[in-house]
Order: sequence, then structure tokens, then C-alpha cells
Amino acid sequence: MKQLYYVIQTLLHGRGGNVIKVISLGLGLTISILLFSRVAYERSFDTCFREYDRICQVWSIFTVNGKQFDKQRQNCGPVAGAIMENFPKEVEAATTLVNWWNEPLFLGDNRYDVESGIVADSLFFQTLGIKVLSGNPVQELQQLRTAFLSQSMARRMFGDEDPVGKSFSQGHIRDVTVRGVFEDVPANTTIHPDVVYSMATLFAEERYNYSWQGGDSWLEYVRLRPGAEIEAVNSRMDAMIDKYRSDDDRKQYGYTAFIAPLTDTYRELEGMQMMTQVMFVLGLAILLIATLNYVLVSIASLSRRAKAIGVHKCSGASAGGIMGMFLIETLLILLAALGVMAVLLYAFSDFVED
Repeated sequence: MKQLYYVIQTLLHGRGGNVIKVISLGLGLTISILLFSRVAYERSFDTCFREYDRICQVWSIFTVNGKQFDKQRQNCGPVAGAIMENFPKEVEAATTLVNWWNEPLFLGDNRYDVESGIVADSLFFQTLGIKVLSGNPVQELQQLRTAFLSQSMARRMFGDEDPVGKSFSQGHIRDVTVRGVFEDVPANTTIHPDVVYSMATLFAEERYNYSWQGGDSWLEYVRLRPGAEIEAVNSRMDAMIDKYRSDDDRKQYGYTAFIAPLTDTYRELEGMQMMTQVMFVLGLAILLIATLNYVLVSIASLSRRAKAIGVHKCSGASAGGIMGMFLIETLLILLAALGVMAVLLYAFSDFVED
């Protein structure tokens, strides 16, 4: 208790320098933690899905007139289905979708804007591991003009009522019947639908190229079986594709595809790796600067503290006891800095969340 008493008296005596220490450490911890949190957020993309490590995205590479284009996420429509059919030992499920049916929804005179409207086949939820709260997507997403709503969209449109069986107008283009509700997908995903429409609805309009002859507008995903290796699929992908492409197609353009972990999709976006590395280094640098600032302020006060240390030694204090006092002092300052950090995060919570 005497050590704690002496530490408190020392802190009060040198309150000017200690205030600088607390503010410096508090600001440094706040900014560095924000940067580290942002890095963690960016690296957590697409990890919310059930057994996300077994989900892969299909990528395509086209070659025209001898020029090979960069890999792209848009594929020929039948690729995912062909992968599932030709690799039954490795692939458990596959799905094909388009993600630009973002017309607003109308329920009577009420309009509801859609951030992400997806058209998908019946294995969409099974492949991605999104939890379905009501309805049978394997059956219902094979029907014409049916849809599943996210939990938040269903609540916006229908409140506490059960939306299943009710209809709405999609952009005053077509009437659609709700056949189920699925759990909301968080923002840190490359796939976060508000509405999932049946593929039969899209095909009924006969405006889309779903074939091996171009039509590279489709996002496609596969779910591997436990223990299956990605390379076991990729090594035989070209042979599989050649089975479906005609000789005329092969003369006009070259085409190949491969699968890669879904979690790599966002991380490999242009500039994303550089941005996360810069933020991580910046966070470390700010934390180091705050720490060095604390050390420098402490060193600057040693000439004043030398007399106090001498008095303690003359009073019988051991070297370990004096070291303990310094450690307690540092702990109290650190706790005060954490308090400053908590106040700042609370005061600017809207900015931090954004």
C-alpha cells in the first residue's frame, strides 16, 4: 500500500508530464487500434459463410487473336454446372448467378430500394452456406417468378407478418412471389443479396446468353467436399472444357477456367493488398511513436526523479521495490490512456463504425 501511495503522490506531483503521457498514449492507441481493426475487417471478407474454406469462386481467362486477357470473375454460364457434373468426388455443390437485378421493389404505393438483387439457381444457398430461415430454395428457386428475401428486407416490407406467399412488383416490370426468407449476410462479403430471384424468371425472358459461346456475364461458385483439393479440379479443367466447346469456338477464341478460394477474391482486388499492408505498417509506426514519446518524456523527468529515488533508497527501499513503483506508475498511466481511448471511440462511434 505504501508503494501505491508514493506512486499516486509522484503522479500528482508531475501531473503536467503525466497528462502529456496519457494523451499521447491514448491517441496513439486509438489510431493504431482503428487501423488494425480495419486491416482485420478487410481480411475477414467472405468468412461469414458456413465452412467458408470449402467455397471456391470460378474464374475465366479468354484469349482472342493470340492475346490472353486477365483473369475475370465473369464466366460462361454452364461452367459451374459442368464442374459439379464432371468432378463428383471433389465438388459437393455449385451455383451460377448474376448480381445486377437491382430494380426497386413496390408493395402497393411503397417503394423499397435494393442494394443487391441476385438471380441464382436452386443450389445458391446450399453452395454458399447461407442459412435459410423459411422456405425450400432447392424446390422454389426452380419456379417462375419466385424470390427469397433477406431477413432485413422482409422486415422492411412486411413488418412482423410472414412474407411467404405474398407478392410484390419488381420495378413495375414483373410480379414476384416470396417463397422464403434467408439470414442477413454482413457487409464484409463480396456476395450480400437483399433479394434472390429464381433463375427460371431470368430464362423466361430469353434475353441472356447461357452457353459456352461467350455470354461471360455469370458469377459462379463451387463447394468442395471435405478434404478435396483445388488442384485436383484445376489440373483437369481444360480437358473438361474441351468436351463442351466446338471446333469453331476454339478457332475463334481460347478459353480456360479455374477455381480459387472465395476468401482470395476480395484480397486480390487491385490495390487491396497494398492498402492493408500500408495500414498495418502505419498502425505499427503510430504505436511505436506513441511508445517512444512516452519513453522520452520519462527520460526527461529522470533528473527530477533522481532525488526522490535517493530518498526512497535512504529510507530502506530496495532496487526491486523502486522498480515495482515504476511499473505500477506505468500501469496506471496505461490504464488512464485506455480510458482516454474508450472515451474517444465512444464520442466518435459513428465515424469509427463508418
